[in-house]
Amino acid sequence: MSFTSVRHTLFTIHMWVGLILGVLLAALGLSGSLLVYDETVSNWIAPAPRAVTTGTSLPLSMLAGIAREAAASKGIEGGQLQLILPEKKNDALVVRIGGLSPMGNVPRANGERRAEGGDRPARPRQLQVYLDPVSGEVLATRNFAAPSLLTFAHQLHGNFLMSRETGRPFVGWLGVAMCLLGISGLVLWWPKRGQWKYAFKVRPTATGLRFHRELHAATGIWIFVVFMAVSFSGVVISWPQVMGLGGPGAGPRGMAMVEPMEGRRLGPTEAVIAATTAVPDIKPRTITVPARPDQPISVNYRSHDAVNAAVLIDPHNGKVLMVRDNSQRFLAWMRPVHDGTLGGVVGDFWRFLVFLSGLVPTLFMVTGLIMWWKKRQRHVPMTAMTEELTVGEDAE
Repeated sequence: MSFTSVRHTLFTIHMWVGLILGVLLAALGLSGSLLVYDETVSNWIAPAPRAVTTGTSLPLSMLAGIAREAAASKGIEGGQLQLILPEKKNDALVVRIGGLSPMGNVPRANGERRAEGGDRPARPRQLQVYLDPVSGEVLATRNFAAPSLLTFAHQLHGNFLMSRETGRPFVGWLGVAMCLLGISGLVLWWPKRGQWKYAFKVRPTATGLRFHRELHAATGIWIFVVFMAVSFSGVVISWPQVMGLGGPGAGPRGMAMVEPMEGRRLGPTEAVIAATTAVPDIKPRTITVPARPDQPISVNYRSHDAVNAAVLIDPHNGKVLMVRDNSQRFLAWMRPVHDGTLGGVVGDFWRFLVFLSGLVPTLFMVTGLIMWWKKRQRHVPMTAMTEELTVGEDAE
């Protein structure tokens, strides 16, 4: 098979994958761009209350108890408890009760549990409590972890508004399609000899079909590395078990299991002490105390300021069950690469590039659709575009 035949085949695949999936890929990219700066957007839409008291913070277990009391006053008792520790001065300590997640209530494949005597699903009892870590004052309570706009974006980007079991693989296949478009686009972009000087820009004289072709090609090559990194990492995140991110001997969703016991269970303060004894110098970010007695307490931190790591602790005796730090594994870096949370000055620049990469599928869809439509209006076979895709001096 000649290279020309290969180009024709790749062009056909590239064109039809883009035309058929263009709207879906654009929606996935735009929601991803929004989520890159989700904290900034969230604070703009619904500013978090600020702590004003200075001094030594109260013990975490005491703060957790205050949050439980605040939730009980609103009729919410029990459930998972997650403490999000303040990272900046005057940040409030946030306590999420009942498994509250930025994803919102994502339905399971077999449906959510039904309310007693009713046809509609029973809404989980959840609450987010903001506390002054020094005084213990309840600054505010909310029944959402993220504003509705961001909740929608999380559900769209993570599961495409479907159940987790159906939506996550669907998003993974869209990531595969993006990788295919990127690789085929690179081959189709590759300039002929003597045409390299035109391959990285849109010429001021370009109009009509040529303008959209050059904009499509130049944007693609400048964002290529970032686009491919974000697309591939998205595939890894969608299929963590397939990609080898699941831990051995783990329970549901990679959680180690413990033997339930009667009696008092440890609180967040004791869990942090046990975690920092096992892994000195860590800076805990969140502490998750599960509702179930057969699940461990998880003290989460960032390894190398990027990779999510955790110390899993038996809630009955304080024994460290596992230190889950995969920072030496290539695939463990896929999450910070995908969402732009690498940390540091370089990480901030990468985050901006990730933001831009989420916008380009929309540009690719618009320019690709315009090129396809203009060719149809001129009754030119689409296969004739394979030669024109290489930017050069050819007249329109």
